[in-house]
Amino acid sequence: MLYDDQATDFDERAGLPADACEAVAESLVDIGGLTVGDPVLEIGAGTGMLSIPLIRRDVHYVGFDQSPAMLAVFSEKIASAGLAAQLHVADGNQRWPAEDGSIALVFCARALHHLNDDHVVAETLRVLKPGGRLVLGRVRRPNNSVKSTMRKQMRAILEAEGYFGRSHNARANAVFAELEHHGAIAVQQREAAHWTGTHRPADSISAWREKQGLAGIDVPPDVKERVLEQLRGWAAERYGDIEIPREQDEFFELDGIIMPRMD
Repeated sequence: MLYDDQATDFDERAGLPADACEAVAESLVDIGGLTVGDPVLEIGAGTGMLSIPLIRRDVHYVGFDQSPAMLAVFSEKIASAGLAAQLHVADGNQRWPAEDGSIALVFCARALHHLNDDHVVAETLRVLKPGGRLVLGRVRRPNNSVKSTMRKQMRAILEAEGYFGRSHNARANAVFAELEHHGAIAVQQREAAHWTGTHRPADSISAWREKQGLAGIDVPPDVKERVLEQLRGWAAERYGDIEIPREQDEFFELDGIIMPRMD
């Protein structure tokens, strides 16, 4: 299953600072105009890193993910915090676990590039209430940051092997454009959180080696290993010691769209 092999250390490897998660939750409540008990559906809920602060704000939370192992970690967090939430093992490219017109806010971060654009549009139109919101989140880093630079070079090497990865931005633009044809109105992009972190070039290589595939797609193991070895050599030439941590600014951005009301 997708990401099952990353569940136990996902938060340590890809986690956000606690205050950043709180800030994202607060922005989601604001963008969604959420009040107590409003139904929220999260696509690709994972380990609940971003979700727990949102659940604490007394929304009616429903989350789903294709990975049972990721949701098991999430479930443990919910139990230990004494919170309530509905979690479902489900594929985002199949029917979402929500009734027609029942959801005030659909939220997705880090999972959009795994989904079919047309299906996201169709299910968004099906599950959202009139006036409901779809909000997409992502971590952004300056183009010259270590993590961004390593990702761009990895994709370049992968493309030279004849494989082309998936892109969050391309998917988001396509989904929003189609929803606008149905009368939806875009919300101004919001920087929900900003922090300074550290990253080693070696961290990128280690993380990708542990993942299934590369750049959101399946690739043969020998191709993956060849790409990562070439990347390691490139990084050593560019950075010298790839084990040295380097500071980088990080931002969490939210893009949203509001469905028309049926007045």
